[in-house]
Amino acid sequence: MIIIINGPCGIGKSTTGEHVTWKFDRAVFLDGDYIGAVHPFEIYDDARIEHLYQTLRVLIAFHIEHGDYHNFVIPYVFEAPESLARLRTLLADLDDEIYAFRLVCDAQVIEQRLRGSSRSPDEVIWHLNRAAELVRIQEAAARNGDLGYVVDTTTRTPAEVADVIWALVHDPAFTARYQGRH
Repeated sequence: MIIIINGPCGIGKSTTGEHVTWKFDRAVFLDGDYIGAVHPFEIYDDARIEHLYQTLRVLIAFHIEHGDYHNFVIPYVFEAPESLARLRTLLADLDDEIYAFRLVCDAQVIEQRLRGSSRSPDEVIWHLNRAAELVRIQEAAARNGDLGYVVDTTTRTPAEVADVIWALVHDPAFTARYQGRH
């Protein structure tokens, strides 16, 4: 099973992803931000993004073949349905169960989370601006295609969000509806 967790910065993708990973008996946590941390880094660099997606594919294939791992959790920001679809297509032959979730929450909560993080003041300001931009981009893009099944994190801890995701991917009614959407 591959679980992709999408959403703006500050919403808790990575922390939630860690909690989801721990629910499996065996799983690999592949944080897109860390795996794709290249220098120089350009947000809108198609070659960088393709490199990240190919790297994720190589890592997953290696873990399946050599590590006997078959469950993967990938937190990353997807701004366009086509971008998420590209990764899903690239991974489709490795696993037939791929679920994507898009975390959302109130803007004030994202701000609280970012201000309460260990980021420097300059990083907080950049992330606040980027988070607001990503919320607008993702809301608009979600009207035109799939960016993941929406899970509201406003009043939930990352562990509680992980519980919601875990329950959904193990609910036959959800999985039947979800797989039919793609």
